[in-house]
Amino acid sequence: MLEYIVMSPMYPTMTSGKIDKYLVGQGDKVIKGSAVAEIIAEGYFTLLSEVDGIVKEFYVMEGDYVEIDTPLIEVEVKEG
Repeated sequence: MLEYIVMSPMYPTMTSGKIDKYLVGQGDKVIKGSAVAEIIAEGYFTLLSEVDGIVKEFYVMEGDYVEIDTPLIEVEVKEG
């Protein structure tokens, strides 16, 4: 089953952010609460994974600006 790590708001009025750097690569295992990206948006923030699984694909490149709720990383999760 596929899940997505999305651009989450780092503060209440955040509407978009820049992907400064990914901290995981394709094929890496992520766990809920682990750091997956560094985000710039009126400050420097760390985006945390909301799922456990294996990184399959990146939808947004480092250096790109995206709006809140944009899927960034596709993660394969085990069902059950």
